[in-house]
Amino acid sequence: MIKGISSPLSLLQESLLGEAAGEVLSLDRLTEELMIACRELAAPLHRLSLGDAPSEDVRARALSASTLAMRMSEPMHALQAWALAETPSGGVTLAPETLGDFWYLVMMARSLTETLETPPPDRLLHLLGLVGLRLRLEKHVGLTPALPIVVGDGEPYGLSVTEIAALCGLKLSTVRNALSRREMHYQRDSGVGLDEALDWMVQRSGFLYPHVNAATRDRRINGRLAAEWLAASDAVVYERSISRLRLSIWRSSTTGRRFALNTEGVRSCVVLLPETRLDELGDIPLDGWEERGRDPSATMHREALGLEEGAALLQCQIPTTGALAAIVDCLGTPRQEGEGGVARQSVGRCQPVG
Repeated sequence: MIKGISSPLSLLQESLLGEAAGEVLSLDRLTEELMIACRELAAPLHRLSLGDAPSEDVRARALSASTLAMRMSEPMHALQAWALAETPSGGVTLAPETLGDFWYLVMMARSLTETLETPPPDRLLHLLGLVGLRLRLEKHVGLTPALPIVVGDGEPYGLSVTEIAALCGLKLSTVRNALSRREMHYQRDSGVGLDEALDWMVQRSGFLYPHVNAATRDRRINGRLAAEWLAASDAVVYERSISRLRLSIWRSSTTGRRFALNTEGVRSCVVLLPETRLDELGDIPLDGWEERGRDPSATMHREALGLEEGAALLQCQIPTTGALAAIVDCLGTPRQEGEGGVARQSVGRCQPVG
């Protein structure tokens, strides 16, 4: 286990905020920084380890810039893929010592550039900062640590403006504007609470780690996460996608009742429930509901769902995986004779969509 690692905030580079993470952490740019770092470190490491031993010494060749870069290339590639969530549910299958060597090399390179007054390895540092943030968020929701690294724990502190911007590929001004609109609550001494930050970030298309929200039944989800959850569930069957409506059609495995989902939705998770009464949903918490049977698009929605003309269409905004699971359970419960249609009054926490 690698301990004593710096906090993510101290590693993130404000100069790189606002760019997509894939651009910031492109392998070409990271490799260029790694080569520079190894060239600058090779001579000091040689003197510290071998003194005046000639460069032809086999031990000296092991400390050459090219050899260092070759050794550090593998952990850099692995951490880059993990930081960009190319494997959301996987870890990095490298020895702790190998990961630790890479981490320590980057930190030594930063210290050396401060002494020499040369440009620091910004992208490598930013990479480590994002790795630390992912570890912290996954720990917060109870996911098993995927890396043998212990990052400086920010609990009970939340996320800073810089950390939120880095996680979503946003400019600092964008996050600050959101705070000024009170979309999140910011405390000067503790930042934005992790749960509140996760609920806000999952509604941004650039958020790197939406799988963290999907790992708990209580955090906000969107249409994309809902589609992944439904695909893994035995309680429903996927039927088809309708690209022109940006919907996917699903049906209950037990009752055959169909519903539609905004599969590509980022801002929210929206389901369209045919012939469903609000009182059937009981106390399931919803962000909002609306009867869409008279909308101009209602005919296309009925056609997609195989409904008769005039069939009621209840649109619901689903806040969490827990609420989505409750909706699926509801649709899987056999109905009493004569049930159907949309109740006109709100039930529980349901409110009309504004």
